Amino acid sequence: MVQSSSHQDVSETKHGISPALVTIGALALALGAAMSLMLVYEHITGHAIPGCGDDSPCAELASSVWGRVPLGFAEWPTSFLGFSYFLAALVGWLLARGALSRGMKIIVRIGAVASAGFCVIMLQKAQVCPYCLVAHLGNFAFWIVMELKRAKAIPMGSALGAAVVTFVISSVAVGAWDAWQVRATTAEAEQQMSEDVAAMIERSHDATATAPEPEPEMTVETTAPATRPATVIAPDLTAEEAEPFEGRYRWGPEEAPIRVVMFTSYQCRDCRRIESQVRALQEKRTDIAFSIKHFPFNKECNPHCARTTQPNACWAARAAEAAGMLWGTDGFWKLHHWLFDKQGVFQTREELEGAIREIGYDPAGFVETMSSQETLERIKRDSKQAKDLGLHFTPMIFVNGVELKGWYAPNALIRTVQQLAETNPPLRSAAHDHPPAALEKYLADWREQDVLDLPPDAFPRALGPDDADAEVVVWGDYREAFTTDVDGIVRRMVAELGNVRYEFRQYPFDSKCNPNLKEERHPMACRAAQIAEATAQVAGEEAFWMLHVWLIENWETEYDDEALRMALTELALDADAIFAAADSSEVASAITGDIQAAKKLPRLRIGVPPGLYAIPTVFINDKLVPRFKLGKQPVLEMMIREAAGQ
Repeated sequence: MVQSSSHQDVSETKHGISPALVTIGALALALGAAMSLMLVYEHITGHAIPGCGDDSPCAELASSVWGRVPLGFAEWPTSFLGFSYFLAALVGWLLARGALSRGMKIIVRIGAVASAGFCVIMLQKAQVCPYCLVAHLGNFAFWIVMELKRAKAIPMGSALGAAVVTFVISSVAVGAWDAWQVRATTAEAEQQMSEDVAAMIERSHDATATAPEPEPEMTVETTAPATRPATVIAPDLTAEEAEPFEGRYRWGPEEAPIRVVMFTSYQCRDCRRIESQVRALQEKRTDIAFSIKHFPFNKECNPHCARTTQPNACWAARAAEAAGMLWGTDGFWKLHHWLFDKQGVFQTREELEGAIREIGYDPAGFVETMSSQETLERIKRDSKQAKDLGLHFTPMIFVNGVELKGWYAPNALIRTVQQLAETNPPLRSAAHDHPPAALEKYLADWREQDVLDLPPDAFPRALGPDDADAEVVVWGDYREAFTTDVDGIVRRMVAELGNVRYEFRQYPFDSKCNPNLKEERHPMACRAAQIAEATAQVAGEEAFWMLHVWLIENWETEYDDEALRMALTELALDADAIFAAADSSEVASAITGDIQAAKKLPRLRIGVPPGLYAIPTVFINDKLVPRFKLGKQPVLEMMIREAAGQ
């Protein structure tokens, strides 16, 4: 028995590959597994990883036919398959010490061919996902290592068995994770959709609902008297935009019991999902009036988006409008459907003119109409109206003037229409539909939030009375612009109303002290938090707020430790004692406690995992403030006044 064992050891050394190559191969597989896991994480949680996110090449590839592997009645995301493959191959490779069996080698070669195919697809589509690319390069590296030396395979059933078991377990694990996340998101969506439908039914059957004349625009002063009204305001829209509320090319009757208006983009993935529901309803029902408005995420025609993420979305929207200008409602909707089928992408004039012929029209003059100033102005008007209504993403869907916020529930639009139709709503025109303006929407979004049980603060830093009616909690960063804006507003309201309590919690956006983050976005953020907390521990809360104000007011200043020392001295504080305490365990505990508390928060927004991922994050009376900035409108002030009973 001993001789047999020794003989096998010698054979493995003789016929296997060198330990260095085994290590290189393992590292290549580990790299592929890590990149695939990042994509799995993004797919399941919806939280964008650096370089990816909505409308990125990663997202477009994931939503394409190449992003999923058909498995009978279901589809398996390619990233899930890649992660399980790399992890299983890594286990088998290490156990076999590079001496793979013939069957395992065949699998590796098939994997290399698959990687080559995916790389070709990325190049052809001009959509390069960096994580996919690195994973495929790791796979190529592993294949090359395997082929460098024709190692004689030794029968090692344990290696193959372990690889198979690893593949199965990892597949089940990511599948279970995905299913759990889907259930949680679906439950939230169902609850939101239920609330939306109830509001639609109430609005549709409101006997007092008429088609009002446009009211003059009102403004809200930032220093209003105590009798300030709790709600706002007429929409910031022109009379032409405000009445009626519908797109230029209506599918369906002028008076209908159900009226659907959608702000959309032809290069938006979620919009394509809703579009399939729209078509199903158009094929089966005649009691719906559909109309479209545009919000392309492209700064060429939409100045209200932060950045261009949809390179052809402007031209796609202008093409749809040109079809409407030339051939009316029928032409608009035919090209609308074609554009969604093509994901808003057309490369040449010939391709576009071929599509025009395909839908039954003469393309003569079409490109000139599409390129006209009129189509551009139409997209700009739609985009401005969307902004005035508080749009931050597409699709934004209104049914009888009420926003369908739960559109991401399964078949949400179809089910909403069915449930609303069952109540036999009266026939009305779009003149009866008046969605609230953005300011009212922002206030309503806050009011509708769940009351959360915020994690307690072991070292609270608060202004205002403990028994205040309005309690504001802000997780912020002294080096971040919006944090300074919010802080100034809240401190002013504390002083003005006297019935507001403000608690500031540390969340420096810097991975040097914040393990929840992967980047050092704001240099000196960690140091500023340390000095602030040390000031509180050495000199008390009053001193903390003195330095807090200095840090807020100097957020743009490139200060260092010496500048902080000078600031403390000017505030008549003991700089030496504060700096000595800055590196203490007590200060570290105060900052870490705030960061860990932020991580314990529930899911605050759809599409992100539980916890805090943006600053500042603001709560008023334990309700999340989804949005607090709207141009010069006093959104946050109004919420605080309302919470304070004023």
